[in-house]
Amino acid sequence: MRQTLTLLIGLFWTVSLYADCRGDGLYVFPTGNTIRQNSIFVLDAYAHSQNIIARLNKKHPIYLRSGEKKVMLIVRQICVGQFELTQAILVPESQLESGLEYELFIDSLPQSESLKRYNRKTKEYELIKFKVVAGIDIDKPVLTSKPKEIDKSYALFGCGPAMSVNFDFPVLDSCEVLIKTTVKNVKSGVETTYYIQPDNNQISVGHGMCSGAFTFDDSNDYEIEFSFMDASGNVRTWEGKRINFTKPTDEKWDEWKKEK
Repeated sequence: MRQTLTLLIGLFWTVSLYADCRGDGLYVFPTGNTIRQNSIFVLDAYAHSQNIIARLNKKHPIYLRSGEKKVMLIVRQICVGQFELTQAILVPESQLESGLEYELFIDSLPQSESLKRYNRKTKEYELIKFKVVAGIDIDKPVLTSKPKEIDKSYALFGCGPAMSVNFDFPVLDSCEVLIKTTVKNVKSGVETTYYIQPDNNQISVGHGMCSGAFTFDDSNDYEIEFSFMDASGNVRTWEGKRINFTKPTDEKWDEWKKEK
């Protein structure tokens, strides 16, 4: 039971959304329907949809609209995951107006793409809309203890293994939080950064059977650091040394790879 739970934590980008290994998919943060006037936005793209990220505001203008009011979203950062995931960090070109409800649009999407959000209560897909409440949020997330590794998980599925290293850190904020996660492969020196949404103050660093922000190769030594960004773009940066960790392993799977 514990292993099953840890596989799910923080992997909503991969396992829960793309368990069928479909060929495309878009996901938007914040996940709630209420935002502040200085909210930021994150667009994650899976598999074939990753091409959309590089074409935002070129072939694919992205913006919020409320009636006749239109606010373009500017790409501030692009993060490329290691396994079929890419994301864009987006900021409005002008301050959002309180009391208005904005709908998110991306123009010229392929017919196979759907910019909708699944509502677990109604079990239906809905348009992505945000109601803006008054006020500018300038408070940084508060970290009440240092992040620490909890455990590792490794499971074989139809399309391949899902593996993760699971970390715990109590973080407090008045709105949703993303974890800017940077993993370094000590052997190769390669660093990868991706923003992950936690679940109950825990995140899983790794990948599902179809996609994920981070992968692990033959190297066993890794370093990790976290910064904490809320839905208004306020950041609590990492302090001190990075955390050392080793990758999840499965002896039978490793033996099978060697034979191949």
